Parts: sequence; C-alpha cells; structure tokens
Amino acid sequence: MTEVWRSVSRLERADFYADWLAASERNASVVERSPIVARGRDLVWIETPNEDRLAMLIGEQVGFPTNGTNLCKVIVPVGRHTGRHRHGEEAIHVVRGQGFVVVGGRRYDFHDGTTIHVPYMEDHQVFNTGADEVEYVSASTMDLDLFIRLGRLEQLEEKGANEDGFEARQPAADGQFDGLGRRIALHIEDAPNEADRKKSHRGSTHDDAAHAGHGHGSGHGHGSGSEPAGSHLDHAGDESASPGTGAAADTPPARLIKSEHPHRHGAIFNLMGGGESKSEHRNGFTALTAAMTQIFEEVPHTSSHCHTHTEAVLYVLEGVGFSEIDGEHYDWEAGDAVQIPPKMTRHEHFNPSDGRTRTLRIEYGIRYFYEQLWPGYFKVEHRETSIARP
Repeated sequence: MTEVWRSVSRLERADFYADWLAASERNASVVERSPIVARGRDLVWIETPNEDRLAMLIGEQVGFPTNGTNLCKVIVPVGRHTGRHRHGEEAIHVVRGQGFVVVGGRRYDFHDGTTIHVPYMEDHQVFNTGADEVEYVSASTMDLDLFIRLGRLEQLEEKGANEDGFEARQPAADGQFDGLGRRIALHIEDAPNEADRKKSHRGSTHDDAAHAGHGHGSGHGHGSGSEPAGSHLDHAGDESASPGTGAAADTPPARLIKSEHPHRHGAIFNLMGGGESKSEHRNGFTALTAAMTQIFEEVPHTSSHCHTHTEAVLYVLEGVGFSEIDGEHYDWEAGDAVQIPPKMTRHEHFNPSDGRTRTLRIEYGIRYFYEQLWPGYFKVEHRETSIARP
C-alpha cells in the first residue's frame, strides 16, 4: 500500500499522545522478545579511532532492548594503546593482560581481574605493557547519556603504537584513588569476599570449624587451594559445609537454606558495590550509572538465589552453566553475557557442572531511579538462598 504524506504546519496540533501510546505498546512487546544471551564466540569486531578491536555484547545496536545501556569488549594488542577520550561514567573489568590506564592524568596499573571506574567526563587511555593482548569488558550508559542530551563523547587522541620510553613519561602509579578520594582501581586479590564478612558476623565456634579448610576467599579468584573460594552452602540449623562433605552430606539435594545471613551464591566478591549495597561494600568506588558490582561464584551442582528485578547484566568469566529466566532455559559459557531485560524478570542461575562458575555482575543506576518512583519495580526475592542440586 502506498502511504499518502502531507505537509504539516508548525501551528497544527500533532497527535503526540497517540505516538506515546504506540511507543508504550512497542516497548512492552520488544522486552518480551529479548535474545537474553550474547555469545562471545559470535562477536562482530570493529575498528574505531579509539580501539583496534571493539565489539558490543549487549546493546540496542546488536538487538538487545536496554535502558540506554551497553556492555562491550575491547582488545588492546601487544605494544599498543587505546585513544584518549572522555564521556559518561564507564566501568571496566580486565579479563586478561597487564598494563596501566591513565584517568584524569593519573596512572593506575592493572592485571588480570582488576576493576576500574572512569568517573563522568574524565579523560582516559589504556596502555598494554605486557607480552599478551589486553582484553577487557566495558559498561556504560552511552545511549542514555546522549538521548537526554547531557552526555558527550569527545575524542582527544587516537589509538596507536606505544612509543619508545612511553612508560617513563607517565608518573608511577601512586595508589588506587584519585585526588578527590574516589577509588579508580581494585585488584581481584583485594576484593572482599561476602562469605567472610557473614562468617565474622556470626562469630560462632562451630560455624568457624565448619568453614575451616574450604578456601573462603583464599586467593580471591586465583583458584588457589584444594577447594574453590566460597565452596559451601548453609543448610538447616545454620550448619555450613561443602556440599557432599561432613554432616551436610546427609542434607537432601535441593533443600532450602535456612539462615539469618543467607548465601545467595557460593561466594560473592565485592567490587564496586552498587544500588543494593551498603556504603562499606563499595570499597571507595563512587560509580552511579554503570557499575561492576560483584563477582558471583557458584560451586558445582548448585544454583543461586531466585529473584525478580529489572535490567542487569552478567558476564561469564569462568565455567559453563545456564539461567532460567521467566521460565525459559538459556545456556551460557565463559565469554558470554546474559541480560536480565528491562522489565520485572524472574531469574535464577545454575551450575550443573563439576567445576565452579564465576560471573561478573553489571548494574546500571537508572534502574534504581525508577525503583524509587514505583514499588512495582522493587526487587522481589523468591528464595534468598543458594541450594544444592543433584
């Protein structure tokens, strides 16, 4: 059918209300058709003035309905650096590689597992100083910032090869905080384990004995020790032990955990904290719009707590597993990303394997802005605890 178009004067009333209704219907429909999992093996890489290799995992541009948010992956080749630019807040987690980032003129060194916060409109640049590629994931609210016309993206220098003596021209790293007292970097070995904090709150002798030898927080993500960090679940009577060992071996599979301080995951390593975190869990970070809040660990044959909320993203750092999201099954593996769509979405994450899984949680502050406006967006806990699975 051929549509007929006509000129409209600036004084003629437009039916913007009908446009709003139509947009609402489209939004309600599109979040029900979200693809949920971005496959790391299927990424489409591009070259930009700022990056040699950049790919989007989650974002409108690759088919994911979002709140104006995105999650990207960046590769910095050996002997290279990114461009220098500035924009809204950015959260970075280094998957592998070593080097340093310059934020607001100050140097911060990084290695595998370092988490970095770039404050709003601070210029920044990443340098690879190692013998291997640097790979990191980056979260921002670029589309949202530009949509509300308060955001900018300014390219100050383009990417390139590291020049002779480039490190000497950068002052040595002097801590992980900037001149305003904001934390910029946190290494994974320094990230506190939530299980350790809860254990100290309990302070019970029998509980400490049950925990002993299970590697809670040892190595903080480097896999040291015979057991993975946080390899325990709480069972009835508030006894804690690795599934299948000691007294807890008699606990039937999938028995709900009963605890004053429930374990929502096998282990939780606090990074930037976030909208749900008390101030002491933020480790000095001040991220508001985009934050890499925690690393969640699920020990073999367990699942996480079950809950409902609006948009968040998980990036799979290690292992294989699946998520049940609004009753649907979605498999994932290391290098994939899982989006909880921007609606009230019920979900639970499973580790059916014999090895641990680790996922990086990314949250976007716009979610909490709307939670304050309407109780319909408040987080709902359906089961607060991890459970053992056959």
